[in-house]
Amino acid sequence: MTVSQERKALKMPSPYPVLRLCRILIMMKKAFSLFLLFNVAISSALAGIGVVRSNGISLTGADGVDFIGVDGMRFTGADGFLSVEANGVRFTGADGVRFTGADGTRFTGADGTTYTSSNGARFTGADGISILSADGMRFTGADGYRFTGADGTTYQANSIIVRQANGIGVTNPSTISLTGPDGVRFTGADGYRFTGADGMRFTGADGVRFTGADAITGFDSNGVVFNFISPTGFSITGVDGTRFTGADVSLTVGNDIAFTGANGARFTGADGSPTQVGGGLLTVDPELALLLNQATDDSTVNAVVVFHQYPTAVDLNDLSQIGIMGGTQFRVLPMIYITATRRQILALSHLGNVRSIYGNRTLQFNIDPFYKTTQVQRITTDRDLQNRNGGLPVTGRNVTVAILDTGVNSLHPDLSGKVVQNVRLLDTQSAAVGFVNPSPVENVANTDLAGGHGTFVAGVVAASGISSSGKYNGIASGANILGLSAGDLNLLHVLSGFDYLLDHRTNYNVRVVNCSFSANTIFDYNDPVNIATKQLTDNGINVVFSAGNSGPGNGTLNPYAAAPWVISVGATDEKGVLADFSSRGAFGDSQFAPSLSAPGVNVISLRSAATQTGTLGVAGSDTQRLTPAELPFYTTASGTSFSAPQVAGAIALMLEVNPSLSPSDIKDILQRSATPLPNYYYHEVGAGMLNTYAAVLEAAFPSRRTGIFRSVMDSDSLRYVTATTQTFDGSVGPNTTSSATLPVSPDTVQSSVYIAWGNLTNPNDLNLKVYDASGNLQGNSSNLNLSGLTGKTERITLSAPNTNVLQAVVGYTLGDGSTQSFLGAVDTTRIQYDQLSDILDLSAQDRGLLNEGMRKFLVKPDGTRFHPDFAVSRSDLAAAIVRSGRIPQFVAASRMYTDVRDLTTRNAVESAQANRTGSLFYDAVTNGAFRPDESVSRLAAAVALVKAAQLDGLAASSSLPVTVIDASDIPIQYRGYVAVALQKGWLTLNQNSFRPASSLSRIELARAIVGLSR
Repeated sequence: MTVSQERKALKMPSPYPVLRLCRILIMMKKAFSLFLLFNVAISSALAGIGVVRSNGISLTGADGVDFIGVDGMRFTGADGFLSVEANGVRFTGADGVRFTGADGTRFTGADGTTYTSSNGARFTGADGISILSADGMRFTGADGYRFTGADGTTYQANSIIVRQANGIGVTNPSTISLTGPDGVRFTGADGYRFTGADGMRFTGADGVRFTGADAITGFDSNGVVFNFISPTGFSITGVDGTRFTGADVSLTVGNDIAFTGANGARFTGADGSPTQVGGGLLTVDPELALLLNQATDDSTVNAVVVFHQYPTAVDLNDLSQIGIMGGTQFRVLPMIYITATRRQILALSHLGNVRSIYGNRTLQFNIDPFYKTTQVQRITTDRDLQNRNGGLPVTGRNVTVAILDTGVNSLHPDLSGKVVQNVRLLDTQSAAVGFVNPSPVENVANTDLAGGHGTFVAGVVAASGISSSGKYNGIASGANILGLSAGDLNLLHVLSGFDYLLDHRTNYNVRVVNCSFSANTIFDYNDPVNIATKQLTDNGINVVFSAGNSGPGNGTLNPYAAAPWVISVGATDEKGVLADFSSRGAFGDSQFAPSLSAPGVNVISLRSAATQTGTLGVAGSDTQRLTPAELPFYTTASGTSFSAPQVAGAIALMLEVNPSLSPSDIKDILQRSATPLPNYYYHEVGAGMLNTYAAVLEAAFPSRRTGIFRSVMDSDSLRYVTATTQTFDGSVGPNTTSSATLPVSPDTVQSSVYIAWGNLTNPNDLNLKVYDASGNLQGNSSNLNLSGLTGKTERITLSAPNTNVLQAVVGYTLGDGSTQSFLGAVDTTRIQYDQLSDILDLSAQDRGLLNEGMRKFLVKPDGTRFHPDFAVSRSDLAAAIVRSGRIPQFVAASRMYTDVRDLTTRNAVESAQANRTGSLFYDAVTNGAFRPDESVSRLAAAVALVKAAQLDGLAASSSLPVTVIDASDIPIQYRGYVAVALQKGWLTLNQNSFRPASSLSRIELARAIVGLSR
């Protein structure tokens, strides 16, 4: 799903526009972890290497690696946890380390602080919460909200949304409960402050007052009731639910986040990354720790040393005193690349300004009409955009996109005149004596001599299409390209590329950098790549990452794509079907998910001759999609590597029309405007399909805001619970297998099976198959396993497995012939529905469809009732079709209909009526009345549904069944539409009668919209 009900596992509203809330609550968890560090006694078994927060690395006498009290690391599922276990890394105490769906750890600290499992934290016994700059606040669960304006007018609503609220006070507080990501709950929290709390949700509050809010929107059970612009002096009384005890709670404007009362821990920023408290070591790369564990004291290793601040002469002298006499010192990044012995690395880990130490690693690539689902073709012909752009089409003009990749061949005709700088990233690799800067070579015509990957990516962004008469131009054909050739993508060259951008950020107007690479490791805030991308984002450069090509198992998301400040992109085919290879995040986790998705299967872009990417498609889809005349210039390829640059190009278009947009603004617009993909969960596709057209429109015209519907779709009628329900282990060798029986609960919506084995250099490769109770193969995973902490894994995720038991079979693929042991685990996600009081008389089939509709955010109950027989309004049907993902979002420059006034309803109605294939509601005339609150007839519904499915051609050739007794009541031009709606099962007959003038009921809507979404 686009905005999956998996979020009920997190107890938070839809993340649009609440992304900063997710980040803030993650920081709360980090504050809690820090609190545990200071207050919980930690015991550890002896190990060969011990990494202790703030105390550095030590040798402990036995084999293995222990991490104690280390903040900032996260695993994305049982796969990452198992990989660490298999590699001999142990996190003892687990302070600051988060296991998602892989453990049942419970921590209890002082003052009643309890951390339960990986998805629940409770803080008790504290006073004084301040929330600063709270945007998009939502209040629900009341028996009625009463608003009194300055003119004395009183309004009543069931729920409200408040945006840009300045100066909010809560009176008569008695126990505050803030529910958000991973079930974090604060009861009477002491001295906690929140900044930039987008989309905070309060369930009931007695006596809440708003002053100076930019906009308040009130809703009743039928939709929007009223909108206030710049209201003053509104108060809410009589709201049930939230209780405040013994503490004054105020919300004011501010730009800082501070957590006080927990040993002075302080955090700044709303992106989820903790600032540092004091100095000392925070993280060591687990892969580097494993290498150190195996090395002798005089063995040399390559490493990146990250400092808390840019290293000074004192820091360089400290390194010299240890015996490290030189290295590569970046110009802007607070890092130095060194070659050092194990003894020296252990010594430098104790220096006060050293933040983290990471080993060098080689990263992996995440390897037309296909763009039509993103609506990019509509941008160049939009008159509003052209008028605002001085009469010129929007093409990304004057915006530079950096391509950090294998390089760029600027000699390709489609890139002629576009490459403003082409850089080969070189340095001494710490060989020289003394600390020297990287030495990039500029003005190289072709930096992509072997890979071809970077040239292909550059073409997706900005190809002119001259070699195909404009047929295969890039998303932003007017944008400039800055090529950064990282060669074989080792970590040092990647960091050199980021450093170059920071050092030259004003030279070329670089506003976007595309990063189509990933690593087999875990997420760590202190990873040098994440530190670099955060620094780029803080300097106004949008960082776009591919989600990775390690799908379809959960927990496979590119760890660099999980940073809250970057935009990550999954891949679909041209029809919006999620690609099997597209990496998934963690179920129910708002951070570990792609931001959105874009087409990435059989994409056409530039061929750089005699390179790897340039020859990949020649024998396959190249000859199917390209003419002989096009083959020398273009090729085809698949991967999230090629969905990511579509988003990078879209950002260039947005920045052309509005250069003042910040990276957080752009991410918010891209996610809200995305077209829902309701057949998938949020951790699979993020917000949905890229809608370039709507994103550029809102960038140019902020009043044409889309996606407001996302903030009111959450329902308390269902919850998701994810847990590791079983672990198993075994060993296999050549020609042998090992199997495990895995029970399946009947309410399971996802079952994820993982195995992991071996150390970093293990040569053996295993495979995993999963069968149902009848012996039918349900999933098969046999990836080529690469080096890296999480490289030796196989993962299979099954949606709603229709069996009471699964069997996992592990086999041996290849290797050195030795017997290989493995670890296995099963993550199960179950759904729990609240009983709606008025659906017991529905058939089992209808109840199943209703549950599916709620799970996909297509329909929503009204409290504890669904009202299956109530009539559906015309605007309700339009909104449901938008949520089905069958039509992209759109808001016109001015109201298309005289009686559709509020922005939420306009978003639904105008999306339906300005659809690229024609308006859905045949009985509404632009600039006239739409009648949004009237009940929709079954005939109008049938036509709208079939048009939304783009089945007009089928309708033209279809006939009504001869048994329909009221066929004469259906206008002849619409009989084919009714026939198709009946064929698809979206609508049904009642005793051979269609009843075209009757109102569509809510249960009929549930049947129809679920069928349409499929």
